[in-house]
Amino acid sequence: MSIETREPQARHVAQSRRCPICDGPAETLWCLHEFTYGVGDEAVELSADLPYGRCEACDFEFLDSDGERCKHEAVCKHLGVLSPWEIKDIRLRYSMNRAEFARLSGLGEATLARWENGTVTQNRANDRYLRLLAQPGGIDRLLAAMQSATSGARKAALSTRRFRAVRITDELRQEQRIFELRKVA
Repeated sequence: MSIETREPQARHVAQSRRCPICDGPAETLWCLHEFTYGVGDEAVELSADLPYGRCEACDFEFLDSDGERCKHEAVCKHLGVLSPWEIKDIRLRYSMNRAEFARLSGLGEATLARWENGTVTQNRANDRYLRLLAQPGGIDRLLAAMQSATSGARKAALSTRRFRAVRITDELRQEQRIFELRKVA
């Protein structure tokens, strides 16, 4: 890893680090890290500015979860999808917990957790859906559509419960005889 102090691009990095070897204080430095994403013909070379720690007491250098988070954000940028913290920001913007957001959006709560934690990257269709929800008024439109669909379903359910009264007349009986099943000789 080439060591070169840089300005951080990612903002979600722990402020205080401790050395995993001696538990001494560690400063945060930045380096440009190049890595391969994908396999075979689909593989591409990506680069990301990663934070790493350098222990002030024993000079040990290490990458931690903040570095992995920055690598994941570089992959998301390459794929053109929202990063985990951007997904979480959409939910928090509306002051919803995961269960509430899952119920509203129709997405699974566990799926949202995996996307927000960076365990899994959402597909393009779900990314577009999240981007629509992030637009001003997106959640309000979804709520309105859900209420409209619910009231329409309620009306349909009520109308199917009602039976139409049929008045039986001699004329109706005569018409029905035309449709009697008869044995063919």
